[in-house]
Amino acid sequence: MKSLLFIVILFHSAAWAQWKMGGSSGPYINAFQFSPRNNIPAQKIGIQLDVKLDKKFESDWRLRSDTWIRTDFNSPDTVEKFQWNLKNLYFQKKSGGLTYRLGFQTLSIDGPDLVNPADVIHSKNWIDPSAPVTLGSAGLSISQESGSWNMELFYVPSQTRPVLPGEHSPWLPRENRLPIESVDTEIRIPNDVNYQYLSPTELDDATKHSVTAKIQYKSDSFESQLIYYNGLSQSPFLLTEVNATLIAVSPKQILLVDSPVKLRPLYYRHEAVAGTFVLPFESWAIRGGFNWLKPKQSDNRVPGETSMAVIGIEKNIETSWGMVTGIVEHVRQKRLDENQISFLRSVMEDAWTVGLRFPWGDETTFLVGGIYDRVGRSSVYKGALTHRLSNSWSIEAGAQYLHGPSDTLLGIYRRYDSYQFKALYSW
Repeated sequence: MKSLLFIVILFHSAAWAQWKMGGSSGPYINAFQFSPRNNIPAQKIGIQLDVKLDKKFESDWRLRSDTWIRTDFNSPDTVEKFQWNLKNLYFQKKSGGLTYRLGFQTLSIDGPDLVNPADVIHSKNWIDPSAPVTLGSAGLSISQESGSWNMELFYVPSQTRPVLPGEHSPWLPRENRLPIESVDTEIRIPNDVNYQYLSPTELDDATKHSVTAKIQYKSDSFESQLIYYNGLSQSPFLLTEVNATLIAVSPKQILLVDSPVKLRPLYYRHEAVAGTFVLPFESWAIRGGFNWLKPKQSDNRVPGETSMAVIGIEKNIETSWGMVTGIVEHVRQKRLDENQISFLRSVMEDAWTVGLRFPWGDETTFLVGGIYDRVGRSSVYKGALTHRLSNSWSIEAGAQYLHGPSDTLLGIYRRYDSYQFKALYSW
């Protein structure tokens, strides 16, 4: 009888539930400057879909869903042809001042806009390493707000693994050398190189039992947060297993590898402490943050301790066109040399970043920005335009320019300038 009564109450609540649904969808094209070869397409073409669902019951229960889907019709790799991400899919319950969430979640990590060092928790989709996508994690979170304070615990029994570029991806280098940061070794690759992924290696059950604790303070005059994380490292780390010929020993050891280059993902656990702050002054704001990462294992295949610090100034200026926002940040990163593929991590060793957002009427917004690293003399420049055609339709266009000397990591991708166009229908 009690079970029947519960079912009746549940269906009664669902009937009176408030549904909110929204999202966006539309086609996109991302064209690279390099010439296509070896079954490596120079264009990514597909459809992107983002669907949001929010359902609140009469009681303190709530269901929230946010799903991201993207296709790539040109890619020969299955992992890139269809990508999906459950950013959020959880049940929420409020009781006695506590909020419980069970399911896929993306923890909100406030921080500096251009480079956020506190973003250390979730794995990433690295199919485009210059614009990684945060992946949701399935677990249980408990949070409590008390005045200006917010405290949150997040437990993930099995962390979402990062998504790596496909075997035919242009981001797996096709000429010159592999993107490693060792001062003693250089690994060159042959023309028409192929890649092959091997089964991952996992150290110390790295994907199991991730724990995050966050404490945050917010007021009109100051905001800050402090985060502790123990779990899977979010940065991709690829071991190379190859046959190679030694072609030089001085001033560094240079190896020429045979094709295919075999890549084995390495999953390892680390501890992370990170924090951010915001200090507003009318139309000004000072923003900053830091992180400190330390692997739990003493394995020579994993990196040592790393750290990053960011400090920046943001300025808002009211004009006849609208609000113009400018951001300047300085990024300092410290880490040991690495002998494994690490993509674009060294772009911000000692770097300045600049961003500017300015409107042109009510329908058009321009974004420009760039990163320049003084150590590697490398730079990334980006520009974007968003124009609203109607209440439902908008278009986005953008470009990215990469530059670096041939002896730097970013120099490997100097021919990877790209252009993007996207049309979105929102509802």
